[in-house]
Amino acid sequence: MAKNTFREPARAAKQKKQRRRIWMASWLNDFIGLDRLFGEDNAWPIRHIDRILWVTFLLVLYIGLNHNAERLVRRIQRTKNQVDELRAQATVLRANFDKSGKQSELAKRVVGLGLTDSENPPHKIVVKSDEH
Repeated sequence: MAKNTFREPARAAKQKKQRRRIWMASWLNDFIGLDRLFGEDNAWPIRHIDRILWVTFLLVLYIGLNHNAERLVRRIQRTKNQVDELRAQATVLRANFDKSGKQSELAKRVVGLGLTDSENPPHKIVVKSDEH
């Protein structure tokens, strides 16, 4: 009968991780042919392909986020310029509206209709309370 012994958990986890790494490296090597590219005696890139891919993914993600941030900054600046232009236009329109309501401006506009300001001051009409 066989003798019972304790299994070393660290070694088993290391073997499982090593098998996963070897599986990924061998699959990539079969698919791409990295041993032809680096040579069969130089297995460093093949052994560390998972780290290389991870760093590549992080670099692509960083570049993408940087482009997105720059695009947002440009869009914000464009919107700020549009808001400034609209604010200036609103100020000009309000000033023109306020100016057009003055009595002198109204008199200039109604001259074409034949209306003029009266030369006499207005008369005050007084109504007694018993009259109406």
